[in-house]
Amino acid sequence: MNWLTRFAPVSSRVLDDAPLQPQIEAWTDRSHLEEVVFHDITGVWPTAMGRERAMRVPAVSRGRHLTCGAIAQLPLYTFRGAELLAQQPYWTVGTDGQVGDLTPDQVNRYMIRPQSPWYRMLWTVDDLLFYGHSLWIVTRRLADNFPARMVRVPYPYWTINEHGEILDADGQAFEVPFVYFPGPHEGILHFGQDTITQAADLEKTASDVARRPFRLELHQTTDITLTKDERRQLVAETKAALADNNGVLMTNSAIETKKHSLDSGELLVSGRNAAALDIARHSSIPAAMIDATTEGASLEYTTLESRNQHWIDFGLSLYMDPITSRLGMDDVVPAGQRTDFDTTELTTLTASPTGAPTED
Repeated sequence: MNWLTRFAPVSSRVLDDAPLQPQIEAWTDRSHLEEVVFHDITGVWPTAMGRERAMRVPAVSRGRHLTCGAIAQLPLYTFRGAELLAQQPYWTVGTDGQVGDLTPDQVNRYMIRPQSPWYRMLWTVDDLLFYGHSLWIVTRRLADNFPARMVRVPYPYWTINEHGEILDADGQAFEVPFVYFPGPHEGILHFGQDTITQAADLEKTASDVARRPFRLELHQTTDITLTKDERRQLVAETKAALADNNGVLMTNSAIETKKHSLDSGELLVSGRNAAALDIARHSSIPAAMIDATTEGASLEYTTLESRNQHWIDFGLSLYMDPITSRLGMDDVVPAGQRTDFDTTELTTLTASPTGAPTED
């Protein structure tokens, strides 16, 4: 005898034609499951949030694009004091696409490809933002031993061991000189992983609500007790019926359907905005620039110049300064020289001066 006949003879006939979905087992909470913390087992705090998953969060990708894109477009110049040098180092703007004097084996080991200065800077800032440090290698030197060409090493192709030694992906010392950029923090994937994970969960919830804006409960009005397997079978058959019958179901007096709409307003609008605000704080970017607002705040700025100057002073400089400070050290440029970004393109509408690049 089919288990459905336990409801009533008519129940068997109706339910066989259109199985029902009470969604009882399918969306109960998981509070009975015990969470096993990785740190309790290994003693190591893992970085659970990876860059790929983080970039799926709109607020993260928007902040990354703005920060990295803005800095990458800025000209990088060498100065002696306040004086702009007439002859700029070739590595600042060289665009011929060559990788220098690396051997084919080194090119493959370090995953080096031709890079424009824009591309190199974009991903250098990306490294600093997500991971807290970045690495360039010197692919050609001048007669005076200063770099003529430099390229960024992709993040997965180098590492730092417990002794602070910088090694390639095989755990070997680099065979060519390198320039290591320590960043301003450990990277938002480390200290911001809780916030980003929460935001990622909200995005997943939003997607789920868009596909299933309500939950259907099948409330049994009889006193017959179904076994756990019977309840699961009922759920499975009802899922299939909803898909096959364009969402139309039939019930009888033994079954009462109840719709539970999800309150998406507070969770998916206010909640996602709050998560975006926290991501903006972690990333040191004005919240309005990633379309996140605080209560009573406005997205309006007095002028574009004032907005960008504020952004440079309290956001972009956090990533610009580690780069210019490192590139101004005596193993990159002669003593007495320094490097700096020209922020004219962000703060005014006038063109900035340029120096003619040369390579000896």
